[in-house]
Amino acid sequence: MIKRDIIFIALVGLLFIVPGCADDDLDGAPAYATITINPSELTVTDGMPEEKTHTQYFHIVVKDANGFPLENIKLTIAFVWAKPDEYELVQFYHGGSPVDSPFNVLTDGDGAYILRMDFVSGGGWKYFGTLQVTSASAYAYADFEVDTGE
Repeated sequence: MIKRDIIFIALVGLLFIVPGCADDDLDGAPAYATITINPSELTVTDGMPEEKTHTQYFHIVVKDANGFPLENIKLTIAFVWAKPDEYELVQFYHGGSPVDSPFNVLTDGDGAYILRMDFVSGGGWKYFGTLQVTSASAYAYADFEVDTGE
């Protein structure tokens, strides 16, 4: 009887340990996962003398090796100009709140995250950079440029 109780307790203990390990696996994308960003490149040409603020949405999706979307995958999103305290050119938003680069988010039930990015054009501004999305060994890049057209 005691032997059976010990085995039962050990099995119940494993039920608590295994899910804890699985949560660690969800932090980053598994091997062979892919990340896509849409649009994968964007150039805005604005030669007007006054500055304007625009909003751009980037659709980010993480899929496994078989093409199935992955939920609750931690993404790190970064863009060199998305540091408003330093540059005042680009602002990321998460859940309607401004966030600085880099920041972390989780994918939704469709393996996706929609990134809102506000940026400045016009007023003589010319800048470019690469939007970077990483998760474990998976990564994707989207080139972004603001030009005056001159």
